[in-house]
Amino acid sequence: MKIGTNLILLGILSMLVGTAFASPLLLSELEIRPYHAPLPKGPTADIDVNVVYANFSVGDTGERLTDITYFVVLNITNNSDDWAVVNIVQFSAAQNITRGVSVDSPFFGENWTTTSGWQAEGAWVDSEWYNLTWVPHEYFWMNCSVIVNGKEMGESVTLGEGYWMEGVQLMDKYVGGKLSNIYMNMNGTWVDVTGRIEWLDYNGNVVDTSPERLDFSTAVTGLGTFFGEMKLFSSGGSSTDDEEEVPFSIISTRAPTDFNNLWAPHQSRLIALSADRKIFNMFLDYAKLEQLKTEPTTFRGAVHSYLNGTIGVYDSTSVDDEIKQVQLELTEDGYLYNIILSENQMFVMDSYGVEVFIEPRN
Repeated sequence: MKIGTNLILLGILSMLVGTAFASPLLLSELEIRPYHAPLPKGPTADIDVNVVYANFSVGDTGERLTDITYFVVLNITNNSDDWAVVNIVQFSAAQNITRGVSVDSPFFGENWTTTSGWQAEGAWVDSEWYNLTWVPHEYFWMNCSVIVNGKEMGESVTLGEGYWMEGVQLMDKYVGGKLSNIYMNMNGTWVDVTGRIEWLDYNGNVVDTSPERLDFSTAVTGLGTFFGEMKLFSSGGSSTDDEEEVPFSIISTRAPTDFNNLWAPHQSRLIALSADRKIFNMFLDYAKLEQLKTEPTTFRGAVHSYLNGTIGVYDSTSVDDEIKQVQLELTEDGYLYNIILSENQMFVMDSYGVEVFIEPRN
């Protein structure tokens, strides 16, 4: 018994020694991204956007996919006296688009559901305090957006490296323009915490109700969506050549990183969105496509921008858009809307495949 006892004690001592040499990293040794409170709202750019040209056609239809080709031009004008940075340009065509209840998203179908991501300095969930979060990758917001919309692919989307951050990541879900659920990233997993959460607001107060974090003045609802595109302009991104084709009604693409997305005061520029791609058949209603021959369709052009030089000073971000009903002209190849080109003029594309210029035909 004595020998057995000695062996047990030696085993315990060996585990203790091993534990001493294999101690985990201290919190102070982790590289943690600091929490930054939102900036105060300030002046914004006054941007006009006008869809001036759209030419599109619907091609061959397979068992699951349909070919679609489009070339759309938006006239974007900076009416302010300051330089403006345009970071997103959007276009969508639908049977009907009206203001209110939801925002555009590359994941929507007939009825759009809104998700809006935000951060708080800290939060209590079931009376337990959280103020440090593990984020598995840079675009973890996307996982929650997809999960909220009922897609099974959400957990498989991983882009970029993971990191620790001060504060908590939260996601609102709006249905019919009203907040229905709140989700929280709990160390790498999105969890529905509706009714279980209190958080610190921007003034340091403990609250359990949600202020309007989403500006519904620019929100829209679409019915019978045909196609659309959201083009991102940002440094450090990749060009559209590097992106995998996604057959949704509305896709997200990136402009080349060295494209100049800075608008001078009172400058107008023509930006083109074009593609020859495929769309899932479930997103196309062929009866509605037939109606395009005789009934109006609705276009929406939108621009996200901020004033140059205001990053870190105040929030100058804004969204300006135009919604209009148009009657399309039926052509041999498809459908045409044109309020800018004359018969002896044509578009010439820049080397980036983004901006177009009007020149006379030879």
